Amino acid sequence: MRTLSLTILLSMLFLIGCTSGPMPQRIYFEPQITSVPRLPSSMPLSVEVRYPQQQLKIGTLADRFGNETTISVTDGMTAEFQRAAINTLNRMGVQTSASSNARLVLTLDQVTYFLRSDGVRRELVGEIRMSMSVNDGRRSYSGKFEAAQRQEVLATPSEQKSREFMNEVATDLLTQAFNDPEFTRYLIQGSL
Repeated sequence: MRTLSLTILLSMLFLIGCTSGPMPQRIYFEPQITSVPRLPSSMPLSVEVRYPQQQLKIGTLADRFGNETTISVTDGMTAEFQRAAINTLNRMGVQTSASSNARLVLTLDQVTYFLRSDGVRRELVGEIRMSMSVNDGRRSYSGKFEAAQRQEVLATPSEQKSREFMNEVATDLLTQAFNDPEFTRYLIQGSL
């Protein structure tokens, strides 16, 4: 009798766990840009990051039972990208100051992340689109960048896996932007 009660209890716990679905996940951005040019000279910049959509939810994940959960970014996402941009510029030899005349503006136009499934194959999909512009009062620069990644998975990813995945997308995006030859030329010419 005792074994039967324990079996029923364990079965109920298993069913509750299966039907409750995955927990909501939050993405913190800490992109690690490792490959950027060191500039011989550069104009100083102030850095601003914008996210016009202001929507924290960037997608959903579902487990094999169809239970969905939301994926959100933090309300400090713009500060997270700004920190990464300033660190990258400093490694390039660019001084950053809030009082600089030249303003670098990074606009996160789209941030999406979801788990796509066709019933057999399950694939993580992450994408970030960004506009980058600088204006110093005399000259201007602008560029558009996009990074996307897909990865086949067997199980619904953990929050840690989701963060790592989206940080790889963000790293790719910022690496493209800060390695743009037009951008580096603009910075060097502004110091002459």
